[in-house]
Amino acid sequence: MNKVFSLVSDPRTLYLTEALNNAIKRVDYVITKRQGLTAIVGDNGLGKTSVLRLIHWKYVDNPEYIVGMIATPNFASDFAMLKQLCNEFGVAAKRSLHEQQNALTDWLVERYKDGKNVVVFIDEAQKLKNKELELIRVFLNSETYDDNLIQVVLVGQLELREKLLRKENKALYSRLFYQSILSPLTLDETISMIDHRCNIEKILNPFTEAQIEEIYQVSKGVPRDAIKHCIYLMERDVPPKFESEKLEVENEQKPDIKRDTKGKVRGKQAKSTS
Repeated sequence: MNKVFSLVSDPRTLYLTEALNNAIKRVDYVITKRQGLTAIVGDNGLGKTSVLRLIHWKYVDNPEYIVGMIATPNFASDFAMLKQLCNEFGVAAKRSLHEQQNALTDWLVERYKDGKNVVVFIDEAQKLKNKELELIRVFLNSETYDDNLIQVVLVGQLELREKLLRKENKALYSRLFYQSILSPLTLDETISMIDHRCNIEKILNPFTEAQIEEIYQVSKGVPRDAIKHCIYLMERDVPPKFESEKLEVENEQKPDIKRDTKGKVRGKQAKSTS
């Protein structure tokens, strides 16, 4: 039961709503058609990381693609970010930002000639600083008349959208082909999400209609909070069976010992004296 309602970001337990399916289709289009830049944004707990991992799985083992991942972009500088990205792709480190950019561009051109599509996934992208966002714009300048040589998928909180809309990032925002904004679940979607997780483990939905309504009201449709409340209800309503059974076993094994008025042991386990 714990596996059913786990808070781990696991694509295998992700319930795909219509909105999530549309977001995945948009990312797939940008990647396969080499359109450059796409983003998925949403508030905490809406399943962004699970969606990112699901999409990443689709391409990482496909020989037509070369895939890089930046899970948490906490860089000291834009040069540090560029070096990590180049390290992901096996591009040799250079001594300056300019030299490193040229090395990456040369590598991208060669991979394009090889028929490879290079993709970079960046999670927690709201943490990117303006210089790092500008660096991404520079990446996207690597293109032919028809195709981008590198595709970038940004996934982050709503703050990411606010950053992209700022005046200083206008040039990058103009290159954004698709943007998907995730929203909370409806009541029906919340029910379907719970059913989906139960079906994976081949168990019946343990919650009543009243409890599901409570889950939805408490979570406000945020999947992570809904799962948290599922765990809470299960722990609250299920009696501590193991502890009660343990107590019964201990009572059964406890010897029937009594003492007489002089303090001597008597009963089934008392030794007889002659």
